[in-house]
Amino acid sequence: MATGLLAKKLGMTQVFTPEGDSVPVTVLEAGPCTVVRRKTAEKDGYDAVVLAWGPVDEKHEHRLSKPELGVFKKAGTPIFRHLKEFRVQDAKLLGDLKAGDVLTVDKVFTLNQRIDVQGVTKGRGFTGVMKKWNMKGAARDSSTSHEHHRHVGAIGARKTPGKVWKGKHLPGHYGTDNVTIQNLTIVGIEADQNVLLVKGAIPGHNDGLLIVNTASKGQPRIKKKQEERVRAKAKV
Repeated sequence: MATGLLAKKLGMTQVFTPEGDSVPVTVLEAGPCTVVRRKTAEKDGYDAVVLAWGPVDEKHEHRLSKPELGVFKKAGTPIFRHLKEFRVQDAKLLGDLKAGDVLTVDKVFTLNQRIDVQGVTKGRGFTGVMKKWNMKGAARDSSTSHEHHRHVGAIGARKTPGKVWKGKHLPGHYGTDNVTIQNLTIVGIEADQNVLLVKGAIPGHNDGLLIVNTASKGQPRIKKKQEERVRAKAKV
């Protein structure tokens, strides 16, 4: 089975645990995704599966190039807007997936599973150093700070080296960065609506495209007491 899905951010809400604690969650519409291609180590050098999401109407097919349309024609699937390749270390994880198979959220993810979510942050345009780099700014009660309260300050280095070093924190464009948030926890799955409830915040605006994948840093371990309870129930 594939390790991830393409998703869309719907917004944020909260859920309550059995103990009555409020947990902020982000609501994601994950899938269903259609398998367009299966890659193997023998033919392609690595094992992976290409998933498609976001169907395209026939009247909008002209927006895609002929090579793009040929990908779906070869796979024998409808035309989609987004394609994403998910690599796996072991081919056994993909099982017998083939082009045309449909993956839903309950087939890929489980409750309390850790995931990595990749998305593009919100764009904030041209910003100053106080907003972009969280600089302190000049003092308000000093004559040397006249009209320079929110300025970057001195950036020169005199005669040597006689230039401004690259990478200096200066005003500029802020946002629209490709960011991955790691080790988020799934606290709810609504299989009938293809919805994931993920604990915490996720980058990007509502309706933004996201890539949800199994966490690369491992899954939470079950404590010994919990293991003993599971074993005891199994014996009964």
